[in-house]
Amino acid sequence: MKTIYIARHASTKPALENQHDSERPLTLKGQSEAQWLGQFLRDQPRPSQIVTSSAIRARETSNIVKETLGSELPIEVYPELYLAPSLQIFKILKNLPNTPGSLALIGHNPGLSQFLLDISGHGSNETAVKRIYRGLPPAGLAILESQIDRWQDISQENTTLLNIVHPGE
Repeated sequence: MKTIYIARHASTKPALENQHDSERPLTLKGQSEAQWLGQFLRDQPRPSQIVTSSAIRARETSNIVKETLGSELPIEVYPELYLAPSLQIFKILKNLPNTPGSLALIGHNPGLSQFLLDISGHGSNETAVKRIYRGLPPAGLAILESQIDRWQDISQENTTLLNIVHPGE
């Protein structure tokens, strides 16, 4: 069995003139949201790895989560997670090495929300599924459980959405 934490990056600053979207950093509020994510994960089965987009806001969120957890958690940067659609997220998960028992994946909407709709199988928390339709907010976190031993086997048939939490809840 694997636990998967899917989080949207925390709140970011608007792009400056001539600044690429992927270069936008977190706001002070975003830094606080990322700390909240790390504190929330302290009380959960700890992820053994963080997989993140290469965008600055996602990497900053990942680093703050790691620092808040106070662990030597490895962070793997996947450039293909930047604004990835659902199918790309599936592909990344299916190609992970089988060492992590659980992981945190930090990326972007709308791909994350669509992925959550696509992966949430029978037995998923109905209230959590309904929350997805409003879109995963900055630092919003989905908790999934998949009855698999190997990442390559992940599918809707063996994965359930347990909960969605937002900062401040």
